[in-house]
Amino acid sequence: MEVLEVQNLVKKDIPLHYRNEYSGKLLFRNPQGKESSVKIEFTLERDAIGNINIDVILVDKPDYPVLALLKNLKSHILDLDRQGKL
Repeated sequence: MEVLEVQNLVKKDIPLHYRNEYSGKLLFRNPQGKESSVKIEFTLERDAIGNINIDVILVDKPDYPVLALLKNLKSHILDLDRQGKL
């Protein structure tokens, strides 16, 4: 599963400075080359020593195994955070 992009990214307003919650639409390509999209919600939480924990919820369930998709999506989210796009 290849993550193409996260569209319609919306940051939720929460009072915690170490936790950010987002929702959006994930566009991905399956191994057969077909593009699909699902609604997602994810959270980035920084702990006391600076590590980032990412939790992802797939609101819409794809018809494909999600383990590889979640791994690639978490890596993509971490890259977006490092680039300052979140």
